[in-house]
Amino acid sequence: MGGIRLRAHHLLCIHGFRGQGYSPLFVANMARLVHRLEKSPETSIQVVNGPDDVCSACPHMDEGTCNRPDQRVDELDQRVRAKLGFEEGYSAEWASILVIIRDRIDPFRLEDVCNGCRWLDLDYCTNGLAGLADVPAAEE
Repeated sequence: MGGIRLRAHHLLCIHGFRGQGYSPLFVANMARLVHRLEKSPETSIQVVNGPDDVCSACPHMDEGTCNRPDQRVDELDQRVRAKLGFEEGYSAEWASILVIIRDRIDPFRLEDVCNGCRWLDLDYCTNGLAGLADVPAAEE
């Protein structure tokens, strides 16, 4: 099974997923991706600009292109990438990315990177990302 392509902000959203989303198909796809990452932390992740494997089931996608392009989403990706120190195309195992997120993202100051996200005020991501405090340090 191949790796997963994720835009930068989805690296954070995964932790806040609570079975809600744009459509039943979107929710099922996100649940499948979250489950895969929970069960297989060695999964390879590639950070991409634009639509990714989460977006693939979004009702706003049309043949691989978002029909609701939103500059705020691109800006969110840029802020998250900068905070994590990732260039477009960065690739690593999910377990390694979790350690980087844990070390560089303060779950109680998400407005610094997630400003403008409609889910931010629900605290789903805050609560999910706070759980990364238990992620063990990467082995040297």
